[in-house]
Amino acid sequence: MTNELVSSAHSVGESNLHLQFTPAYRRDIFADPLVRELTTAYVVEKAQELGVHVAAIECGPDHLHTFIVGWKRFSIAELARQFKGYSAYMMRRGHAWMFDDKLWGDKFWSGGYFYRTVGAVNAETVKRYVKEGQRKHWAEKSAAGQTTLFHYGG
Repeated sequence: MTNELVSSAHSVGESNLHLQFTPAYRRDIFADPLVRELTTAYVVEKAQELGVHVAAIECGPDHLHTFIVGWKRFSIAELARQFKGYSAYMMRRGHAWMFDDKLWGDKFWSGGYFYRTVGAVNAETVKRYVKEGQRKHWAEKSAAGQTTLFHYGG
C-alpha cells in the first residue's frame, strides 16, 4: 500500500484511524446479516456526509471495526459520536424489530469505543485486520463464515 500524504492549504500529512464499536450489552446482533449490512451502510453514509473515507469496515457477531482515513478535521471523540449516534438513530428508527429481542430501551451501542491512530507503517496491517481478522469470530457461529464484506477504496 502506498501511503499518500494529503495536502491542504496549511498542512501536509496522513490521518488513519481504527475505530471499534460494541453493541449494548455486547449482544451478537451482527449475527443477522441484514442488521450487519444496514449498520455498516449507515456508518459509511455518515462518513461520506462528513467527508471522511471508510477504507474498510467489518463486523464480528458482537462488534464493528472501521478503518477511517482522511479524518483530520474531526476529533476521534466527535467521529465516534457521529458514527454511533447516526447509525443508532437510523437502526432504532426503522429496524428495531430486527434486534429488539437482544437490545431493549433506547440503547444500540455501548457507551465506549476502542480507537487507535495508525501510522504509515501500520496502516496496511490494520486494514488487513479489519477486512480479514473477523473470521475467527464467525467460526463459532457458522462453518461458512461471514458472507458480507464492505470494502471501500484501495
